[in-house]
Amino acid sequence: MRIPEFRTAARGLCVLALAAGTAGCHKDESPAPIAADQIPKTLDGAFQGADAGTKAAAAAASAAVQGDSQGQAVELLEKLSRQPDLTPEQREASTRAALAVRKKIMDAAAAGDQAAKAFLEQQAAGK
Repeated sequence: MRIPEFRTAARGLCVLALAAGTAGCHKDESPAPIAADQIPKTLDGAFQGADAGTKAAAAAASAAVQGDSQGQAVELLEKLSRQPDLTPEQREASTRAALAVRKKIMDAAAAGDQAAKAFLEQQAAGK
């Protein structure tokens, strides 16, 4: 093999090695939303052994989801997910539930639901 061909081959191997070495580094760490109809069951399971206050907060969020109070539900779920004493399972359940409700609100706003649009505008304004 001649020197120019060797350099080209070596560069190609370096590029492949870099690509292979960094392929797993950009793993998506974001939790996926859960199905909206699974939120109450998921929260009940995750917070079954929680202290009374945390369990009550999860129950309130679940009731808001079931009562179709999506704005209240997402606020309760986001507040719940930020509590420092949650287990990893509880944090994941509340975060995934909040993502599901927020997605439902965004879909409703995109479909022309004025209440959903108003809620998102209020959230964007920081109120």
